[in-house]
Amino acid sequence: MISKLTIRRLVLISTVTTLVSLGLMVAGIVYPKPLLLVLAMSLGQLFGTLSLALYLLAIVLDLQGVGEHDEIAPHIGFEGKGTDEKA
Repeated sequence: MISKLTIRRLVLISTVTTLVSLGLMVAGIVYPKPLLLVLAMSLGQLFGTLSLALYLLAIVLDLQGVGEHDEIAPHIGFEGKGTDEKA
C-alpha cells in the first residue's frame, strides 16, 4: 500500500532530479565544449522528464487519497469517511 510518506519521497526525488537537470544544463552553457553540451542537454532532458513524471505521479496519488486511512491517521486528527461522529 502506498502511504503519504511515499508521496513525499516521490516529490523529494522529483525535486532532486530537477536540480540535477538544471545543473547539467547550466554546466553545458557555462562550459560550452561540444561533447559536454550534447551530454548535458541529453541527460538534462532525461532527468527533467523523469522529474516531471514523478511529480505528476505524486499529484495523481495524492488526489486519489492514497494513504489517508493508514494506521497513523487517527493520531494526526484524520478520522476518515467511514467513521460515525458521536456528539
